[in-house]
Amino acid sequence: MTRYARVRRSLGVLLVLTIGAGGAGYAHGGDAPPQPITLSAAEQARLGVQTQVLTAAPAPQGHASTARVLDPGPLIQLDADLAAASASLAASRAEAGRTRKLYTEDRTASARALEMAEAQAQADLQRVNGAQRRLLLEWGEGVARLPARRRAALLNDLAHVRSELVRIELPAEAPVPPAGAVVRLRGSAAATMQAKVLGMLPVADPRLQTRGVLAELSGSQAQLAVGQMLGAQLPGSASPAGVILARGALLREGSQVWAYVQTGPTTFVRREVTGFQPLTAGWFVSGGFAPGERVVTAGAAALLGVEAPAGGGD
Repeated sequence: MTRYARVRRSLGVLLVLTIGAGGAGYAHGGDAPPQPITLSAAEQARLGVQTQVLTAAPAPQGHASTARVLDPGPLIQLDADLAAASASLAASRAEAGRTRKLYTEDRTASARALEMAEAQAQADLQRVNGAQRRLLLEWGEGVARLPARRRAALLNDLAHVRSELVRIELPAEAPVPPAGAVVRLRGSAAATMQAKVLGMLPVADPRLQTRGVLAELSGSQAQLAVGQMLGAQLPGSASPAGVILARGALLREGSQVWAYVQTGPTTFVRREVTGFQPLTAGWFVSGGFAPGERVVTAGAAALLGVEAPAGGGD
């Protein structure tokens, strides 16, 4: 065999192996749905496979999250800066108006004095705009868009500890609550508190990388220390009833979450878990799984190990 023929033969073998490997990957993953696997009762016992019958469960009332009491000092200081800039702007505009009148009527004011008065008014306007932008960027529209009288009342309550501001972390799957929505909070004590949503905070939590909801806790409930962590229950949108998958039934493969369903005494199939909501007891799902079905709660990883060679054609 010539050297050219040997090279062609080697390339052909490599191409066949590459196609075979690609086909195996498609069979195990990709777009192909998972195929059922068959295990005898003895094999199930050896692998430690245990199942549980799913029962109907009502949709959760909301999304569980965490909250933290914020320090109102920076907001009070920023509002004071805005008030001082607004007062300076009003004074400088009045001074510019008087200077302009004197200049246009009898020239008792010089052109230079008029230019300086207008420049001062413009500088004060920029300080007001800067403080308003900071208020919007740091505290969101929920505070920045409050009417002046309502914001003054809020800050006065914060200063006298009649109200507190709370940051509530918003889970990725939770809808954004509208302004005025009520969020239930729970501290170390058993009592449940209610906070009213003001709006979204524009800055994400540096550790959790989640968006934050700003809420006001008022009245006798405002007895918490700055920085105190709380449990929170965000209001959720209405959803149909479903089932709760135990955490032992959940299996991560690739970028999806799966659970094995027993479709017969000796057959199992892997089914993707979508539209879930994490709870203390497990994951609530309103679709894809039905009451009365059996899911594997122990031994799911062993079943995946059995499925993988089967999917690869070994």
